[in-house]
Amino acid sequence: MQNNIRAEQASSLRNEQSRRSGRMLAVGLGIIIALIALLIPMQIFGMYYMFTVHMIQHLLLSLAVPPLLLLSLDTEHLRHLFADHPGLARVVGRVTNPFVASLLFNATIWLWHAPLLMQTMMGNTGIHILSDLTYLLTGLIFWWPLVNPLREEKHTLPLGGKLAYLFFSDMPMMLIGAGMTFMAPLYAFDMTNPTMHMVITTQDQQLGGLLMWVAGSIFFIIIASIIFLRWMLHQEKEQQRQEFELDQEADEYSISAQAN
Repeated sequence: MQNNIRAEQASSLRNEQSRRSGRMLAVGLGIIIALIALLIPMQIFGMYYMFTVHMIQHLLLSLAVPPLLLLSLDTEHLRHLFADHPGLARVVGRVTNPFVASLLFNATIWLWHAPLLMQTMMGNTGIHILSDLTYLLTGLIFWWPLVNPLREEKHTLPLGGKLAYLFFSDMPMMLIGAGMTFMAPLYAFDMTNPTMHMVITTQDQQLGGLLMWVAGSIFFIIIASIIFLRWMLHQEKEQQRQEFELDQEADEYSISAQAN
């Protein structure tokens, strides 16, 4: 009996250490990618010279960084935070509703790529920083229903819900990406540092549109595949557990029958 208890404690400790290491890795990767997107050297090249690099920056801030940061959150600490701040919990619960989260995520992408807003953003460092923050914030909101950092069963999307969420959320990105790919150049900017008039070339806009359209869709397909494979593995483990319990019950019944 004591050996079983020790084995369970050792297994629990190993699982906790594994989860802690996973959280550390996730936050480390998230911070590194965010720094690459914001500082080295995309912020300079993306803002002043190349629309394609600007697109890479915002795809990283909205698609890559947010899920890593959410995966790094400690579930127990997060639950205590929300228990101490019920108002915050209500706000998070409302904005991370799948419909609302998808709407905010795609509205951010569409609004910041409107020619007038894009021109204003590219010519003003402060507004450009604001756009970066909104991409990151709405990215966190968008990925919350999929990552489910609180690990609450009532807020867990079923497999079909997750796949539908990804599919319908990707459609607006595909539309705007395809539009930029096939349209004539939409953007021209008056830069202040350095002082210059910049016109986005057809090739630059096409490549940026393809990144959003194709690369964004491929990323969503990869995430959907991971979700489906994890569901398959969970189903397999659940089936093995049920078979093991049935075998135990059969053995107990056999031993009882022999005793009688």
